[in-house]
Amino acid sequence: MVLDDLYCGNIYPAEQVVPHEKEYRKLHRHTGELLTELEEKLSKEQMKLVNQFHTHIIDVHCMELEAQFQYGFSLGMMLMKEVYELLKHHHNSD
Repeated sequence: MVLDDLYCGNIYPAEQVVPHEKEYRKLHRHTGELLTELEEKLSKEQMKLVNQFHTHIIDVHCMELEAQFQYGFSLGMMLMKEVYELLKHHHNSD
C-alpha cells in the first residue's frame, strides 16, 4: 500500500525514476567516458577540482528536482481539489 511505503520511508522518487530513453543511456555512458578521459589527462589536483565541480552540479540539480517535484505534487493536489469541488457543485445542482 502506498501509504505504508510512504510512512516507512520506502518511497524515493529521485532514486526510483530513471529515464528509459536510449538517448539518456547514451548520454549517461558518454558522461562516464568523458570523466575517464579527464582522469587520464588531468593532474590529481585538477581532477579533484573537476570532482568538486561535479558534486556541486549534482547537488544543485537534486535541489532543482526536489523543488520541481514539490511544485508538481502540489499542482496535482490543487487540480484534484478543484475537480472535486466542481463535481460536488455539479452534483448538488442536480
